[in-house]
Amino acid sequence: MMAPMNTMPTPGTPGTAPRRSGRSWARAALFLVGAALSLPALAQQPRVGQGSLLVATDEIGDVSWTQTVVLVLHHGPNGTLGVAINRPTEVEPQELVPDLGDVSELDLRVFRGGPVQPTQLMYLVRNPPIGLLRDAPRILENVFASGDLAALPQIVEAGGAETLRLYAGHVEWAPGQLDLELADKRWTVTQGSAERVFSPNPTLLWQRLRNAGDELLVDDRPRHAPAADARAADASDEAEPRNGALARTFDHRTAANGD
Repeated sequence: MMAPMNTMPTPGTPGTAPRRSGRSWARAALFLVGAALSLPALAQQPRVGQGSLLVATDEIGDVSWTQTVVLVLHHGPNGTLGVAINRPTEVEPQELVPDLGDVSELDLRVFRGGPVQPTQLMYLVRNPPIGLLRDAPRILENVFASGDLAALPQIVEAGGAETLRLYAGHVEWAPGQLDLELADKRWTVTQGSAERVFSPNPTLLWQRLRNAGDELLVDDRPRHAPAADARAADASDEAEPRNGALARTFDHRTAANGD
């Protein structure tokens, strides 16, 4: 005889699994479908690595980092190193390295890469001459990072100044520091690309990437940058250069501290 719907079967008795109402099965099915649909989204969440972009959120906690996009050059057990790629200045490279005045076609402006060693130049180059930068790490496809300023004349001669981005200073995080900031939701992570790094309109890059999961494409044609973006050209490189390198901590000092 079939057991009544409100009767619980005896545990361990074969063939007497508890029955569920149609509504219960429907709820269970919907739950499983929802969980299955969420798995791809979870799998696609980017992790920090070489070539990642860190996009500052409203939780960044420091006005000096507001609307900043950082390209990760290295991320590992000894810390993280990167450069801010959306902070152009009006500073010419010859102002920092007078010898570059001999490179007549180097008609570029320097980006403020970060507060660590703020007068030291490094660069990203797209498709450098084969064999020229043998020891330069590849950050993205066809994009390499280097501090070899002696190679700049050959790079400019081969590909033109538009294949270069020059950065004064860089950003460093001590081991585990960036992980804490990510947990605090100070940054979102998205994948970098040569097109993003060499965007002709870098001052709009943060707006494009702020919601990295649902990026809105914008017109990338060059246009006049807002005067406010020239803030990076002032002498606030008063930040004292720091020797050493990746293991040094870069502290995000909040405005509340008055720093």
